[in-house]
Amino acid sequence: MFDLGLLDFALLAALSGGAVYLFMYLGARRDLRRLKQSQHNETRFRDLTSLSADWFWETDADYRTTWISGGSTVAVFFGDTPTYGKRIWELPGIEVAPRALEALRERLEAQQPFFDLEIGRTDKRGARQIHIISGQSRLGAGGAFLGYRGVGRDITEQRHAEEALSQAKERLELALGGGNLAEWDYDLVSHEVYLGAGWAAFLGREHAVSMTRDTDLLELVHREDRPAVVASMTGALKGKNNATHTADYRVQTESGGWRWLRAAGQVTKRDANGRVLRMSGTVADIDDQRRAEEGLRETEQRYRLLVELAPDGVIVHCHGIIEYANPAAARLFGATSPKGLVGLDLEEFAHPDERERIRERLRHLEAGPGWLGFEQRHMTTLDGREIVVDGAGVSFLERGRLIVQSVFRDVTDQARSREALAEREQRFRDVAEASGEFVWECDRQWRFTYLSERVEAVLGFTRAEILGRRPQDFMPLGEERTVEAWLSTHAAGGSAFRDLEHRSVTKSGAAIWLSVSAVPIRDAAGAAAGYRGTAADVTARKQAEARIEFLATRDVLTGLPNRMLMGDRVGQAILAAARGRSQLALLCIDLDRFKLVNDSLGHPAGDALLRAVAERLGNTLRREDTLARLGGDEFVLLWNGLKSNEDAAALAQRVHSILTRPFTVEGRSLSVGATIGIAIYPGDGRDFAELLRNADAAMYDAKESGRGTFRFFSPQLHERSAERLRLENELRGALARSELILNWHPVLKGHAVRGSGEVVGAEALVRWRHPERGLLMPEEFVPLAEESGLIRAVGEWTLERALSQIGAWQTRLPGEPWFALNVSAPELAQGDAYFERLRSALRENRVDGSRIELEVTERVLMSHLAGNFETLRRIGGLGVRFAVDDFGTGYSSLAYLRLLPVDKLKIDRSFLRAIDSQPADEAIVRAIAALAKTLGLSIAGEGVENAAQLERLLALGCEEWQGHYFSAPLSATDFEAVLTSGAGLRGTRKSS
Repeated sequence: MFDLGLLDFALLAALSGGAVYLFMYLGARRDLRRLKQSQHNETRFRDLTSLSADWFWETDADYRTTWISGGSTVAVFFGDTPTYGKRIWELPGIEVAPRALEALRERLEAQQPFFDLEIGRTDKRGARQIHIISGQSRLGAGGAFLGYRGVGRDITEQRHAEEALSQAKERLELALGGGNLAEWDYDLVSHEVYLGAGWAAFLGREHAVSMTRDTDLLELVHREDRPAVVASMTGALKGKNNATHTADYRVQTESGGWRWLRAAGQVTKRDANGRVLRMSGTVADIDDQRRAEEGLRETEQRYRLLVELAPDGVIVHCHGIIEYANPAAARLFGATSPKGLVGLDLEEFAHPDERERIRERLRHLEAGPGWLGFEQRHMTTLDGREIVVDGAGVSFLERGRLIVQSVFRDVTDQARSREALAEREQRFRDVAEASGEFVWECDRQWRFTYLSERVEAVLGFTRAEILGRRPQDFMPLGEERTVEAWLSTHAAGGSAFRDLEHRSVTKSGAAIWLSVSAVPIRDAAGAAAGYRGTAADVTARKQAEARIEFLATRDVLTGLPNRMLMGDRVGQAILAAARGRSQLALLCIDLDRFKLVNDSLGHPAGDALLRAVAERLGNTLRREDTLARLGGDEFVLLWNGLKSNEDAAALAQRVHSILTRPFTVEGRSLSVGATIGIAIYPGDGRDFAELLRNADAAMYDAKESGRGTFRFFSPQLHERSAERLRLENELRGALARSELILNWHPVLKGHAVRGSGEVVGAEALVRWRHPERGLLMPEEFVPLAEESGLIRAVGEWTLERALSQIGAWQTRLPGEPWFALNVSAPELAQGDAYFERLRSALRENRVDGSRIELEVTERVLMSHLAGNFETLRRIGGLGVRFAVDDFGTGYSSLAYLRLLPVDKLKIDRSFLRAIDSQPADEAIVRAIAALAKTLGLSIAGEGVENAAQLERLLALGCEEWQGHYFSAPLSATDFEAVLTSGAGLRGTRKSS
């Protein structure tokens, strides 16, 4: 029993083992089949991969490549570059756009999928390849991030095709643009229309939208043209006209005008059921063509109407047989209607005596296209009457036939009317031509329907370019509203109007002014049908008016406000200050040394300096302030919102600092500076005149204090101004009351011993014997005479009295002393007038010119140098000599000493005052003496006060001198006594 159990157990174990083996065997065979299937699938996948443009890749968690599969595609793209263990975008030669790489990294960090990353590489041959890759993150069994797995695709050929397509599109658009065409493509499913680039020019826009809705595009079409456009498009969709679409229509441009276009297209795509999906075509700009056609039609209609209504007979005939006659021709030749003349021979109406002449003219016209002017003829009518007509003819080809059109005008009773009409027509043409007007007509919508030829000269556009457009289309921005407002006031209800002035833009882009007058046009029912009128170019008048207005309120030189405009602004500022209980300052600014610049460099340089000053001061102003130029070198500054006198002082100091900086004028650096007077409202004046007067007084006070500073007005200045004015008035009367006298300052040569010396001449010096102040020296009234314009009168008086006295001395004084006279800049500036006055005075007093020496300062010489040179040259022809007075204190120049006829240099007294103690003064005198010797000029000194000065002066080579060391200026009697007594030795001036 035991044995049996053991056997059963053994058998059971064997069966169990066999079952296990069988199960394992079967499992192994199943795994083997799966492995073979997987290997087969892998082989098939690799074969498909090698035949496709795609490739596959995997990376680890650090995005380094662990596997790439793709056959020749991968080999061609990466070449021999190692790829495993490296990030694809970091491989040498791989190019990725920076923004795309940045976006990729953001998605990688978030373990998100990415798509179509474009990478590029240029191989050794220079050929560029472009691939795109897409990837998906890989996760492990526990969700751990393992890396990325993805695919790549070669899109090189696709990119090349896209570039070729883009270039082809560009070439197409260029070709369309060159032909003034644009393409369009209509998607009937989405109702979207693609518009080519040429549409921008058609619509008057810088850039046109490339896609738009069909309804939006239809809105741009003129309302009258929409039915035809829709009908043509619908017909094409239904297959009419070979499924083509053609339509002419107007579209509204960006400026509000209308442009004619011609669209042509056809069905380009249908679905399986034949339903139209897409249409394509082009559109052409035919605006000029259509407007020309409209103009031609209107001209033809106008011509036909004129022919039918013409008072002259018009006959059209071929080979002499009448084919057409207008009503006037029927009346002229006695027919009951124009048809009564058709078919008759024109020669039958010729007078027998003139039939040959008519045949000759007809042969000329029938020989070829040509014309014959009006010629008087005698003809007969159908009822036998004889008439006198003026006839003309023209021949032309019509449908291959030569047609002759003749015009006949009965002049029997109209000769006088014709002459009068011709005269009136000529008068109208002359007046219209002289006035520059053109004639125009427009409809109810103000669209031009007729324009005379003159409009082309005025606006620059051809009539065809203007017809159909409104006057508002040629107006600058904002002008239309102004015109409409004017018309609503002056031409309400469509009435006539005159002298509407508005601006228009010409074809060249210039803006001109037109003056327009018109009367309404009424139709048969009396309703308004438009306007008819004339227009003239009044731009010159408007510019003149603007110029006059500018000149009335502005300084011409600087463009700053003048006195009138400044007064108006100060008045407004005073009203505002009074309301706000505030202050304002008025600064009177006078340029220092400006006269020196004007005299030495000339008026053009002075004008340039004034403009520079105005510009520099104007750049510092606030919006509420005003700078004006009142004349000369005087500027006025209005400063609003003043808080205290310290503010005004700070402003004056700032103006000083601005003007003390050098100016560059005509390549020269000039420094001027300024003297400023300040008046404060309300303390120093209640109106502009009072404030300006007080600021001016303060400025003159600052001038007397040494210039280059500023002063506030004070009541004491009133007294000084009044005194100055009184002195000026007294000086005017002094000439009439003979209060001016002449003194004579002796000029000596060589040493003076014991009060005696050789007197060779004298300088005439004017003095004013004032009835209250006593004897006034030149420095006390000559500057006032120069400012007030009295210096010429003083100079004339001096010349006449001096030459009269010199003429009397010629017979009484021993020897032949010479006499010096001072000449001012205003006198010398008179040119020929001063020369004639001097020559006349010399002749009347019988004074030889060699006895006269004119003293002129450097400042006077340099003012108007060219004119002064000519004046001095002419005066030198009289024998008169010239001396440069105060030499060394002005613009010393070897050039003018060489050019001008100068004979002597007079050293200024400022160099002699310390010549015996200051080496610098001695060196200056020595240099002047050497200069004079080099140039062949004599030299003299003035202001010698003692023997030491005289000795040094003579030692340095100075020949002549004058000063109180010998004598003060003397009266005529005392001077005569000096020369006739033993106190002075007489001598004769020698030629230099």
